[in-house]
Amino acid sequence: MSKKKRKTGLILGLFSGSFVAFVVLMATLIAAVTNPLNMAKGFLNMAFNVNAVPAAFRSFVAQTGNVCPEVTPTVVAAQIDQESSWRPNIVSPAGAIGLSQFIPTTWATWGGGYPQTDPRANIMAQERYDCYLAGEVRKIQAGQYKTCTMTMHGRVYTNAGPKAGETRGDVFDLMLASYNAGPGAVCYYRGIPPWNETQGYVPGIKNIMSKYSAPQVKNAVYTGDNKTLAGRAVNVARQTIGKYPYSWGGGTFTGPSEGFAQGAGIVGFDCSGFVRFVFYQASGGALKLPRTTGPQSGVGQRILSSVGPPSRAEEAKMQPGDVIFFTSGSAVGTEATHHVALYVGNSTTINAYKTGTIIREDPFSRFSRSDVWTVQRYSVATTAQA
Repeated sequence: MSKKKRKTGLILGLFSGSFVAFVVLMATLIAAVTNPLNMAKGFLNMAFNVNAVPAAFRSFVAQTGNVCPEVTPTVVAAQIDQESSWRPNIVSPAGAIGLSQFIPTTWATWGGGYPQTDPRANIMAQERYDCYLAGEVRKIQAGQYKTCTMTMHGRVYTNAGPKAGETRGDVFDLMLASYNAGPGAVCYYRGIPPWNETQGYVPGIKNIMSKYSAPQVKNAVYTGDNKTLAGRAVNVARQTIGKYPYSWGGGTFTGPSEGFAQGAGIVGFDCSGFVRFVFYQASGGALKLPRTTGPQSGVGQRILSSVGPPSRAEEAKMQPGDVIFFTSGSAVGTEATHHVALYVGNSTTINAYKTGTIIREDPFSRFSRSDVWTVQRYSVATTAQA
């Protein structure tokens, strides 16, 4: 556990800031949600290995990653691993409860009225609270607070707030430190507090993140370009890897949405919703593909059709940015098409695969060799309808 006695006090760290700063923060968070390309870079873009999460919690963790760029499903899973080892009913000696180890006073604000041992409520509250902390860190870094106040072991400590540029560390590291020690301590010490527990918590979470990261497909070397529709489509798709869960019926032209049936309660994309979103974004809104795989497979330029994956000679005719449709070998007609994936080169695709997975890269070997594979190529001139 990492909430310990220190967090019991420091989680009460308080700030005094301006209303303008609050408005700026909210605008930033809204932009992160509404613009799916406004994502964190570096190791935060690592793909999420949903199968590393205990089965009972997979669908909940897969729903995270839509509030702010610092908090991805991989981050959420790593924190829960550290905090509670996935035990929803655990209570720490300091009184922290549940998967995410909130203390009761903090849960009263962030728990939404749900029981503190409710797994889904814990996971969703953790994401929201992490993003709140990331926002507080940005304010600290910008020198927007005159006073830092932290409470430890019943004693209140106060000093003048840091000036812009005085706080050491990046937003992600300081967000984690705030989760462990409280934002008041981060403000007070102008960075990660000098306690062994918190000093170890930040690199510890980063190490655990590797456990929940999916291996990347090594032979996918094409990165796309911004000069062609196909290149832009590949670039848009790459920026969603590891960010959104599969949600049956989910996805709009402008971003992820809650699905229905087995996708109810999950904000993300299904396979056709993902492809539709990618090409709408890549075309600047000019290309509006049909919603489902059947009609999508009936528009654009037919490149080839084969039973099973294309041969090397056939794949040589394909270009990154082409779209592959999969139909059961005994099925007839485009409406029988059951899956679609974006081809990115070197026998590799990016797709929303199925319930319980996250948007990811998959090699050709992932898909059925008995299916009919149909490859289509889209252009802005493609005859399509919403």
